Amino acid sequence: MNDISPIEHPEPGVWTQVADTSEVRAQPRTGEPFALAVKANIAVRGFRRSAGCRGLDLGPEEADAPVVAALREAGAVVVGVTNMHELAFGITSNNAAFGPVRHPADPTRAAGGSSGGSAVAVARGDVPVAVGTDTGGSVTIPASLCGVVGFRPTTGRWPGAGLVGLSWTRDTPGLFARAVEEIQRLDTAIAAGHDAGVPVSRPRLGIPAELVQELDPATAAAFTTTLDRWGDAVETVDLELGRALDLTRAAEMAIVLWESHRLLADVAARALGRPPQEAFERLVDSVASPDVRAVLEAELAHPVTAQEYARAQGEVARARTLYTNLLAEHGLDGLVFPGTPAPAPLLGEDETVEHLGGQVSTFGLYTRNTGQGTMLGAPMLTLPAPVPAGGLPVGITLQGPRFADRALLALGRALEEVLAP
Repeated sequence: MNDISPIEHPEPGVWTQVADTSEVRAQPRTGEPFALAVKANIAVRGFRRSAGCRGLDLGPEEADAPVVAALREAGAVVVGVTNMHELAFGITSNNAAFGPVRHPADPTRAAGGSSGGSAVAVARGDVPVAVGTDTGGSVTIPASLCGVVGFRPTTGRWPGAGLVGLSWTRDTPGLFARAVEEIQRLDTAIAAGHDAGVPVSRPRLGIPAELVQELDPATAAAFTTTLDRWGDAVETVDLELGRALDLTRAAEMAIVLWESHRLLADVAARALGRPPQEAFERLVDSVASPDVRAVLEAELAHPVTAQEYARAQGEVARARTLYTNLLAEHGLDGLVFPGTPAPAPLLGEDETVEHLGGQVSTFGLYTRNTGQGTMLGAPMLTLPAPVPAGGLPVGITLQGPRFADRALLALGRALEEVLAP
């Protein structure tokens, strides 16, 4: 059954619960056990699914989420539950209830979020693989900031039950690892029978103009270095996402606020034994992180209307069609761009951050490049870029056609090898 009993709070910040790992191999190998960390909003038998919120930190789960069960079948032994941005509603993992998740290279900086603990556990070498979830970039962002490989599959391709989520339109589990090969193997275990993933000899990748503008100089330099290293191994095409990007941005908040209200109310109702709306209000009262509480209180005060939500649904459908047509029109195997426009922010910069000489929204800046792909439901694979010694990590994201996940992973593995020192 691959069960290990949890031990309480060994290191505030990265973990919420861990277990004795002495009998578990460090490296994932077919048929052999390997250590796995799981984000705190995913059900793991015997561990508490707090979602980083004391209001849900009530008792051990009776059963695994399907994605965890599939990974156990592949040999995973869950050795701990990782900290996160409270209720997954943010991108720094500066959690007021369980402590901030600190950057693995610079403890004065944030690890990114909301799956920050899972990314740091892999970056530090605590585990070879960790599970996160992604709504608006919660795998891509911490993978980029912490210098590990991150994979967000096509929305709906992996089972999403057993999660404390925010959006059925956008949510998906995802993985962090040290190399694409590890993710390829585990993707086969989770999504058996899906696309074959035939490698492309010389991929054709689009560079969206909107996602390479106003980059931090270190990020811009790392992106240029990556493209230079790839050289003739890829063909790049400059393009604009245009109307597809406009539609995703217009729909983002209405989709998440409508859907998160209902998903969180349902989870709270079952956890607290109260009617959904009353349970949701109690959950909001229990939130410790000021930025998360402000969002939820705003939703209570000014809920998204059914008309606004219906309009947003239509915008998502149109954007997905435009994205598919754009890739076909240019003959593209995918897109390539920096996962975030800047390296890791300082801890405490939850509301605003200095960028290119001015103060900008932290959430807006770090989700600028990821939001569109999560609304499109597209697969996204993030690779660590070459950076100077002592420099903060920068991630390069490959975004593929919907449900072409294995082809994207094969492409990423080939390009990862080109970047290897």
